[in-house]
Amino acid sequence: MSEMHPDRASYEVIWDKVISEEISNYQTVYTNCIELIPNIKEEIWEKYVSLNNHCKSNYMRASVVRLDRHKVAACYMIAIATLRPMRFTKKIDGRDIPLAINETLAITVGLSIVRAFAIAAIQENGDITQEDKDSLMKKFDDGIRVPDSVLVNHGAYIDNYANELFFTISEGSINVLSIAHELYLLEVITKMS
Repeated sequence: MSEMHPDRASYEVIWDKVISEEISNYQTVYTNCIELIPNIKEEIWEKYVSLNNHCKSNYMRASVVRLDRHKVAACYMIAIATLRPMRFTKKIDGRDIPLAINETLAITVGLSIVRAFAIAAIQENGDITQEDKDSLMKKFDDGIRVPDSVLVNHGAYIDNYANELFFTISEGSINVLSIAHELYLLEVITKMS
């Protein structure tokens, strides 16, 4: 197989359909308040490739294998959250600046990647009927499910997850495998719903 991994063509799709779109959404909500880091698209790509290669070299039996969808999504999430590509240039209508805006972007990207890959895996599964495929894919119609606030007990799950990313990155204790494990469990919750 002559495919290169990490795959730049896949990144172009992720950039166009998810990352760039979400950044535009933030820029619309916070008009004239957000500045992007220089060369943002290439910076995210380079950080992602570095994390992907680190993961393969340090955690996989063979460094030439492809990472599973959870590790790929975790690498993207960490790349975005560590680069902090969006910077606020001023206060917003007198309100405080949201603490974890880049981390929330990272989560959106990560969950979108897991969802897309999960659906593709279901579609390609030759061991189940089309009826079972349709039933499984339907579970992803509303995206990846996260625990309801009632189950969280203190705040919204996504806000807590974003804060977790912010603090673990700030402390230098973020780990691809841990984030991948969380993404795996969220996919399982979605499949079981």
